Amino acid sequence: MKLSIILSTAIVLTTIIGCIKHEVIPAPEHKATLKAYFNGVINNSTTEYTENVVGYYGKATKSQILLPAGQNSSVVYLFEMKSDQTTAKMQIGLGSLNWDAANSTGPDLTTFNNFFNTNLNPAYSDNGASGFYVTYTDNVGNVWTSKANSTYAQSVSFSSLSQESDPNGDYSKFTCTFSCYAYRTYGSPAQEDSVLIQNAQIKGWFQR
Repeated sequence: MKLSIILSTAIVLTTIIGCIKHEVIPAPEHKATLKAYFNGVINNSTTEYTENVVGYYGKATKSQILLPAGQNSSVVYLFEMKSDQTTAKMQIGLGSLNWDAANSTGPDLTTFNNFFNTNLNPAYSDNGASGFYVTYTDNVGNVWTSKANSTYAQSVSFSSLSQESDPNGDYSKFTCTFSCYAYRTYGSPAQEDSVLIQNAQIKGWFQR
């Protein structure tokens, strides 16, 4: 009788142990290392936007013009240092990259990378239609934008380009150095004012 009880208990224990499921912990997903900052001299005043200081962070977006099959659609890539706690921010844009939207929702990764590698010293272009542009928003919300035909000796250079991907997207990381005038129109009759941005450097990324 005792032997029967012992055998029954052993069988039950073996069954329970055999049914235990081991938890499978998935490997952590790769997350791209994305760092951002801005510093420069705006109208002779040193200005710096640093991640996690006064709420500043980097944000990549893009502006697309989608056309029917057989026509080139275009995209301008944008990056800005901004904060949800203040209006002051700095944005740069580079475009346009063309592709046929009938074949894909956007340029493929090779085309995306080649576009930036061949535009290290782009010309200034209004709204980034065929080059680089800058939009600066000051502390009171005035918006100042660079011009393609500015009489000031404008400059821009991209360096430290590297491409990285993660489950959220593909990124072209960069450091951009630039100097330019940015303008705004106000009043009636319309008047134009400008600010001088010098020795500016913005570190960030464009996203495909």
